Amino acid sequence: MRIFLSLGLVVCSVASAQLTPVPPPPTATPSHPFYITKIWVVGGGGEWDYMTMDPAAHQLFIAHGPSVQVVDVESGAVAGIVRGLREAHAIVLDRDGYYGYISDGPADMIRIFDRRSFQVVASVPTGPSPRSMALDPTSGLLFVVGSQATATGNQTSGTQTGSSRQTPPSRAVPPRGAATGGTESTITVIDTESRIALAQVVLSGSLGFAQDDGNGRVYIAVADRNQILRLDAQAIGSAVHRVIDAQPVSQPATRPVTQPGANTRQAATQTSMAGTKDKALLLDWTRGAKPAPPAEAVPDALPLDANCQHPRALAIDSAHGRLFAACTNMRMVALNADTGQTVAVLPIGLGADTIGYDPNRGLIFTANGGSNGSLTIIRQDVTDTYSVVQILPTRQNARTLAINPSNGEVYLASVIYGAELNNPPINGAPLKMSAVDSSFQVLVVGN
Repeated sequence: MRIFLSLGLVVCSVASAQLTPVPPPPTATPSHPFYITKIWVVGGGGEWDYMTMDPAAHQLFIAHGPSVQVVDVESGAVAGIVRGLREAHAIVLDRDGYYGYISDGPADMIRIFDRRSFQVVASVPTGPSPRSMALDPTSGLLFVVGSQATATGNQTSGTQTGSSRQTPPSRAVPPRGAATGGTESTITVIDTESRIALAQVVLSGSLGFAQDDGNGRVYIAVADRNQILRLDAQAIGSAVHRVIDAQPVSQPATRPVTQPGANTRQAATQTSMAGTKDKALLLDWTRGAKPAPPAEAVPDALPLDANCQHPRALAIDSAHGRLFAACTNMRMVALNADTGQTVAVLPIGLGADTIGYDPNRGLIFTANGGSNGSLTIIRQDVTDTYSVVQILPTRQNARTLAINPSNGEVYLASVIYGAELNNPPINGAPLKMSAVDSSFQVLVVGN
């Protein structure tokens, strides 16, 4: 009887296999699974946010409270600290290896720092509560996404899309066009050569994570509309310059942004655009705004289907034109970056705040900070064939990551939580958990 049932199961399995495509076999597992190879205790205080890897300098930049910590990934030691911030959120690096850009949320500023001395050399004002950023190397424009504001110009609760924190209320940005209701966000367009905020663009929707493809396009997740915006950096730059040039010239009002002792390469051009071109900084590009934005500069909306609810993070495979979105419903979707068509859907963990792509190895990683924490590892076998090869337990709140493409290591940030037992709770109250002092650390994942 047992033999008969077994044979029957085999026959059914074969028949099923003929009807259903079989996923490709795992590449890195089980013979060489990923695991936590090292833990670097870097200390420091405050909440943390995004991380950025500089593979050429072997340095990991971590936005951590009022500073950015720079970790030498060869030794695990802190190589430097960028100070003078209120609360760091994201870091992007130029391709020349000279400067980095930090979004300082509560200060409504972008801090520019020297990557050799780790000193802040300039500050550029932005819209309210900047968090995510994308630097387009083809145009030299930095796109800074600010937290959402209502159509009347008042901010919402201060919660930033994709963030687990709240930031203090910041100045409002009043739209100049027709009020349409609903949520609005800002994108500050900064010329990195002159270090000037060219414009502050108001767009409809709760804009969150931004990602550039290195070829003139910038993608931004819009959580409340289940879509991804695709921006043409050159077209937006040209449109903004046309608006600025059309403004009547008023008396220049110099507003230096360079810190004392900083490199003066752009000092001669660091003048407030608002002072040289009257009110050229604020552009209302919401739906129904008048005047309407230039058609060629309006972002394309790539709608997401029911497989992805409230996209939180993005990564891109520029070589194959594929966009990866981590969604709050524990799904990752792979999209055609040109058409927006969904080409694959895979399960991921809870609370993914960052997704990364390693083009050298064809691997996708999502940092799932919810529950007990995990890292989902997805293999890209061919352009549109993907499979989950491993789910690695990590640590609660290990929600952001960075990938080192030179050696394939993945870095996640976390902290140890503990309970104070000097005054234990009474009447069955739960223990109050809080971060243990100086326990902030980086988990190094390899195989």
